[in-house]
Amino acid sequence: MAVVTRSARDTRISEKGSRGIKEALLAGPASGCNKFTVRRITLEPGGITARTGFSQTAVYFVFHGRVALSHQGDELDMLQQGDTAIVHPGEIHHLHNIEDTKSIVIKVASQ
Repeated sequence: MAVVTRSARDTRISEKGSRGIKEALLAGPASGCNKFTVRRITLEPGGITARTGFSQTAVYFVFHGRVALSHQGDELDMLQQGDTAIVHPGEIHHLHNIEDTKSIVIKVASQ
């Protein structure tokens, strides 16, 4: 049976080290999606996510704009609309919006 979710609400993220970030849960355990979660991350101009590492694989898809992905300590990859990045478990990373307009990233993470 298909499950349709509508009007996912953005929540402002206020983790230490982050700024200008909103996030919406599009799919996850509450909607019957037990294998992974799907989130929409909106980064305002200059917005940055907290440096973090997850216990599961995360896939980031740049839906709109351009972001810098900092990972593995000092490696930096520039991602633009349509690009995908796979971040492996435990890899410390963060995203930074380098544009003058908002960027939107879709994050899919295994459970």
